[in-house]
Amino acid sequence: MGSFFQDLRYGLRMLLKKPGFALVIIITLGLSIGANTAIYSVIHGVVLDPFPYKDVDNLMSVRVWDPGQQGGQTYYSTDQFIEIAERNNIFEGVIASTISDILWTGSGEPQRLRGNYGTPNTFQVMGVPPLLGRTFMPEDGKPDAAPVVVLGYRCWQRQFGGDPGVVGRELRLNDKVRTVIGVMPKRFMWRGADVYLPIVFERGRVVEGVRMVHLLGRLKPGVTKAQSEADLRPLIGDLKKREPAQFPENWRVGLLSFKETFPSSIRENLWILFGAVGLLLLIGCANVSNLLLSRAGSRQKEMSVRAALGASRGRLIRQLLTESLILAAAGGVLGIALASGGLRAIMTIVPPNTIPDESEITLNTSVLLFTLLVSALTSVIFGLVPALYTCTRNLAHPLREAGRSLAGNPRQSLLRKGLVIAEVALSLMLLVGAGLMIRTFLAMQDVDLGFRADRLLTMRIPLPERRYPDREQRIAFFQELLRRVSTVPGVMAIGLNTGIHPMGNWRLPVEVVGGIQQDARPVVIHQINSDYPKALGIGLLAGRLFAESEVNGKQQLAIVNQTFVRSRIDGRDPLGRLVRIARLKQPPFGIRDDSFQIVGVVKDTLNRGLTNEVMPEIYLPFTISGQADSLVTLTQTDPASIAKAVLGQVYAIDSNQPVTNLMTIERVLQEGAYAGPRFNLALFAVFACIGLALAVIGVYGVMASSVAQQTHEIGIRMALGASPGKISGMIIKRGSQLLLAGIVVGLAGSFLTARLLAGQIWNVSPFDPITFGSVSIILLIAGLQACAWPARRAARIDPIAALRQD
Repeated sequence: MGSFFQDLRYGLRMLLKKPGFALVIIITLGLSIGANTAIYSVIHGVVLDPFPYKDVDNLMSVRVWDPGQQGGQTYYSTDQFIEIAERNNIFEGVIASTISDILWTGSGEPQRLRGNYGTPNTFQVMGVPPLLGRTFMPEDGKPDAAPVVVLGYRCWQRQFGGDPGVVGRELRLNDKVRTVIGVMPKRFMWRGADVYLPIVFERGRVVEGVRMVHLLGRLKPGVTKAQSEADLRPLIGDLKKREPAQFPENWRVGLLSFKETFPSSIRENLWILFGAVGLLLLIGCANVSNLLLSRAGSRQKEMSVRAALGASRGRLIRQLLTESLILAAAGGVLGIALASGGLRAIMTIVPPNTIPDESEITLNTSVLLFTLLVSALTSVIFGLVPALYTCTRNLAHPLREAGRSLAGNPRQSLLRKGLVIAEVALSLMLLVGAGLMIRTFLAMQDVDLGFRADRLLTMRIPLPERRYPDREQRIAFFQELLRRVSTVPGVMAIGLNTGIHPMGNWRLPVEVVGGIQQDARPVVIHQINSDYPKALGIGLLAGRLFAESEVNGKQQLAIVNQTFVRSRIDGRDPLGRLVRIARLKQPPFGIRDDSFQIVGVVKDTLNRGLTNEVMPEIYLPFTISGQADSLVTLTQTDPASIAKAVLGQVYAIDSNQPVTNLMTIERVLQEGAYAGPRFNLALFAVFACIGLALAVIGVYGVMASSVAQQTHEIGIRMALGASPGKISGMIIKRGSQLLLAGIVVGLAGSFLTARLLAGQIWNVSPFDPITFGSVSIILLIAGLQACAWPARRAARIDPIAALRQD
């Protein structure tokens, strides 16, 4: 340890002799390490350790799926939940949860809160104590128990300013007065709820309007996957016999871990970005190695003197690696500072609703340990080659030199050129990734939606079941609202649906009556008013659209899109044919007749995002089930100018009715469909620009060093008649050879980059020649600019002064 501290002191003195040199290295390492630290912080908080719950790996969902289809179900009816909870032998505790609309009234303007109805044992199974007060007790679920509620941390901060006196306060939620008994900690965001409400289910009865719940259980110690499946198979088999339509024909059952049940939708993006910053770190290491190699010649004599005094090669290598460790440590400290600021910037562009609500993304202990490890490995990566080069040559040779520099040694020159080629290649790989992200983002923005997204105002009006308990009341509310909003100045058309194009809607199995072969895959179901196609610009191809009288009369009619005709009716004439939607006979719909006559065919309209193929879809009158609650208003001018007037019409009908998700479809797309590609593009572009800058600096360093080493040779050439232009061309030619070699290697590596990014790009070939060609030209031009300055300096060398200097 004594010799180690001696090496540290000596290394610091040597670095302080050339502070500019050390500063360049520290900044280079700081950028590289900082980028890695920032992305790892996000990965740690979003993918590796996002949940604060006790023994989260033992929390399991029961999943039923069809091996021949994607997805599966983890939601069950309340009766099915009771059956599974009572009959299973693999769980210590089973809980139910929901995502429910909770209406908060009696305290100013009505608000919609995100609620989670949970069984009384919810907090015990999740294993997280409250921040304030208490959580549910078994007696809170008894029929005669006083109504209570537990607040989520964000709701507590947002609505009550973090007031600890909120415990004991009464809130009117869904027209029931409940007492606040507790507040949960910041990271307890189970289902992202604002409020948690206890519920006890009863067979054959709907409690609090809850019909479907998510089932989660805490696995008993030692229970294996095979034991779980064996225990659940007969249970699900019995449920299948009772309710065959609720489960697929070819079903399997198993467990799904908590992290698999609630994953981040950008986890794949994050791992790809982690690979990108890994490339950036390698570029930084290559750059620093080049800088240290350029300094190796000036330290050769120093190492020879120390060797002559008895220092072994191993001792000298350790000294140089200690200096590298000092530089890496300083770079790591700078990297942490940069990561702290960069992390805040990254979080501002993370797409909404793509990471678990429980995630806490900070520079915590695990992240700092990662940074320490990266810094240590970095010091070895960039310091080993220069140290070996400096200390493994004939150390007596420099002492015999008459002041002649050895910096121009061919072996060192080859090493430095190799590192530059590697930097250029790695930089090109990053640039290709950024280019593909740019092309994808532009392709998505060029998608023809069929309507002016900036002229469509959307909102959701969730009618509470307690106040609007039957279909007729819900239908009457929206019929009156449609009539009122249509009279608002500036409104061109008003549509109503259960969802809004192009984000998707309900998906249910549909049977074509008299069809030759039935398709079990789901169809997108819309429930609309007569003006919805006009508001969305959905063109009619055959037949007719709904008349307002037909919608109000609850006629059993349907309109289908082109894809439905092509995939479900083999392209034959669909008009007049019947389709059946058996699911609509079941709660909460409960219609008597599930058959509908097709009266029209409309053009295909994007109905599951911007990047997926259009699904077959059916439009039904919203009055059939009364479940529609999404309003879309086509305006003549800026939707913001009429938003207040539209809200006024809602409150004129029901002053206690909240309105949510008030925004234009353009904003919906910006926060949804465009957000992921924009996130990838922004980070890839930043990392690629840093990589390009480091590569250009590397090229400049090698060419400038080459000119300095060859001053005597250049002087002789000019004395023999070489023109400044010829000298300049010679330097640029040597630099362009390095650039072209790096581009060739980089293009080969970019095929791997493109293959890894195939899942993140859309409507662009992973091997897009425009992208590959453009980034190669950009890199070549930037590299030639880096060569131009040394070339100009070489052209200005005075041959007489150069010869005298030698």
